[in-house]
Amino acid sequence: MNVYDFDKTIFYSDSTICFLKWCIIRHPHILFLYLPKLFVSAILFAIKKISVSQAVEQLLSFMKYVPNLEDEIEKFWEKYEKKISPWYLKQKKDDDLIISASPEFFLRPIIKKLNVQLIGTQLDLQTGKIVGRCCYGKQKVKNLILSEYFTNLHIDEFYSDSISDFPLSLCAQKAFLVVNHGKNVKEWPEITMKTTEKIQKTKL
Repeated sequence: MNVYDFDKTIFYSDSTICFLKWCIIRHPHILFLYLPKLFVSAILFAIKKISVSQAVEQLLSFMKYVPNLEDEIEKFWEKYEKKISPWYLKQKKDDDLIISASPEFFLRPIIKKLNVQLIGTQLDLQTGKIVGRCCYGKQKVKNLILSEYFTNLHIDEFYSDSISDFPLSLCAQKAFLVVNHGKNVKEWPEITMKTTEKIQKTKL
């Protein structure tokens, strides 16, 4: 099995940010309801007053202001599925597993079209709260262990754009770093002890 991150790895940019821009253009009122809260949470995250999960919850909170959210998501992916990286489509296999910090329900339409497997962040749409923790960094390993895919799991190759996925890279036979917003693939770099400690200390 090969395992991939999604945003800026097999998708050219950050899909959640793309969707936010899409929704603001189609529903401008979202900007006024959402932007002040996002600005505050960005500051709090920068000074380490809130966790990754709390910051992501705030980022995703715009979705509660989107009319007919499921329809908007379907329309979004009809337009943006073209941003899946060509290098990935050439090597895609049906047993590929995508592990992403993006909400699982949001990625489902494109994952269904790709006909691969998915582990993502679980978001309760009624409360706007993340169920458990954001599927980010070391949490990806924990979510994988708890998933149906863990039985007899052997990861041949792992691909990600972020060094924060170092814990998951250790689970693979070989790992690759994707750069230039999902366009180029190179060997996974050597990770310093300082970087490892920083990743381990990240508050999820």
